[in-house]
Amino acid sequence: MIWMIVCLCSTHLLHAQIYDPFLKTAKPRAASITGLLPPPPMIAAVPVIPPTVVSAVMNNKAFINGAWYRVGDRVNNQEVTYIQNNFVGLKEGNRLTMIAVGGARRVLGTKEVQ
Repeated sequence: MIWMIVCLCSTHLLHAQIYDPFLKTAKPRAASITGLLPPPPMIAAVPVIPPTVVSAVMNNKAFINGAWYRVGDRVNNQEVTYIQNNFVGLKEGNRLTMIAVGGARRVLGTKEVQ
């Protein structure tokens, strides 16, 4: 017991600080203008092309991505080349893609054409 009192008194004499978990710390100072680093370079966002969904076919028109299209119209940079009862043909450059009519995008086939 006496040893504990001696230790407490000696820390006061040595000006030692005892850790106080409830003591608030000082707020950090704001950095000076010259000490700031330049912001990181911005990364360009990659454009997201929505998937082509053919919902319905009626009277030689196809309901693609929420709008009606005929043969010769363009959808997402693809030309509607033909419309059948069960699928639609879309051409982009030399590539022809057949997409089935239905809720989910179902690609029936893709081929290179001239």
